[in-house]
Amino acid sequence: MKKILLVLTIMFLTQPCFAYRVSKPLAITDYNARGLVIINENFERIWDVTNGRYNLNIMTTNPDGSVDGDVGDMILLYIGGNYYLEINVDGGTIWRGVQLTNTP
Repeated sequence: MKKILLVLTIMFLTQPCFAYRVSKPLAITDYNARGLVIINENFERIWDVTNGRYNLNIMTTNPDGSVDGDVGDMILLYIGGNYYLEINVDGGTIWRGVQLTNTP
């Protein structure tokens, strides 16, 4: 029991440190095999982010209104020599973006 609480504490304290979005972990009410699966899935997501396993799809056409996605999905859009970071905001086809520049 103490080990599980220690693992959960470490997991919740380290999550705000990441630049990429990590989904909110599910509440674990039973400490059984299902609870361990949930904990392992959350650790795998954290590992993916911290080890650069999060890849963006690069598109050359605007995804707004035409590409389905989950809330928080990101796409790198390249149009006319400019890069845009597009983020899905509704879990459907609405994407909002910002132009990326190399201004310090």
